[in-house]
Amino acid sequence: MKVYEIRVQRALSPSGLPEYDYALNPYVGCLHGCHYCYAIDYTKGPPGKMWGSVVYVKANLLEVLRREVRRLKPGVVGLSTITDPYQPPEAFYKLSRGAIEVLAEAGFHVSVQTKSGMVVRDLDVLKRYRERVDVGITITTLRDKARILEPMAAHPLARARAVEKLAAEGVRVWIFMGPIIPGFNDSPQDIEEVVRVAHSTGAELIYDKYRPRPMADARLSANYRKVEVSEGWWARVKKAVEDICARLGARCVDAEEEWAAASRYRR
Repeated sequence: MKVYEIRVQRALSPSGLPEYDYALNPYVGCLHGCHYCYAIDYTKGPPGKMWGSVVYVKANLLEVLRREVRRLKPGVVGLSTITDPYQPPEAFYKLSRGAIEVLAEAGFHVSVQTKSGMVVRDLDVLKRYRERVDVGITITTLRDKARILEPMAAHPLARARAVEKLAAEGVRVWIFMGPIIPGFNDSPQDIEEVVRVAHSTGAELIYDKYRPRPMADARLSANYRKVEVSEGWWARVKKAVEDICARLGARCVDAEEEWAAASRYRR
């Protein structure tokens, strides 16, 4: 594991995702090293080529961010969209914690997404700005096999406990069950276990399918197996998810439907 500090001229960038106005990524690369991550295909230099082993820390991020929020129109910020904001270096640098404080104080809304239980470290900040913050925690499966594809991320049971703690303190929390990968976490048993966490905590569950990309596909093939999506596979899985959610009374949304709704809202 190698961590390098870099300096940046920009903190916030326009988001390519319809639900966010801005993207904020305090780190380049991710030490969680998830083999399916779409970010592998979008991360340049050593952090992308040595995925999971090298990360760049934007050491002056908060300094730049404080300047930017004084001139930019407040909006919704995705923290983070291309890397995990609570990966190991965050324990020392506290860039994500600082960014939430700066943005919320300036009237921005911060939407956090992570695979780390470290987010509960910042419960005081999240509670203080609960009207301007939501937290999404990715859980692909609750089983130990998560380690196969998410080798350095927190165990999914730790993530489930983080959901419980955040929800108990009144922080708006949601679960991202994605990507759902053929033959890995698409069984009714895998799905129901995650849906039950959402239901018991009152968290919304957003689910999504694996979207093939060259670098991620190559990494999956090298570390797991070649993933093939058969015709009709997603229609069957989507129906299974919706049936389980309806039976348990959980609030579940297909990610594509959420994106479509966000796009219509922002027109």
